[in-house]
Amino acid sequence: MKKYRIVNKTRFFLFVTFVFALFAITITLLTNSIKVHSMTMREEFHEIRICEGDTLWNLALEYMPPKYDIRKMVYDIKEYNNLKTSYIFPGDIIKIPIIEK
Repeated sequence: MKKYRIVNKTRFFLFVTFVFALFAITITLLTNSIKVHSMTMREEFHEIRICEGDTLWNLALEYMPPKYDIRKMVYDIKEYNNLKTSYIFPGDIIKIPIIEK
């Protein structure tokens, strides 16, 4: 059986500490990236049928909470409805999230 001898103890312990820290960071990152979404979460929204002349900006102004950024509200509406652009057309049905602040 072959025996190993540690020549420089400081260097060895630094290496072991580095490997342990790297392993701990990797495990932490992997476990924190797994997110579970509850199926019982209830999302509230207003369902709006778009009329001629409606814009996302006007809808956001009408339904946003006080002291909420209008640009954030428009972004939230687009994200909630999976819209790639801000174009909406008469007859479309848009869901506007109810944001409590």
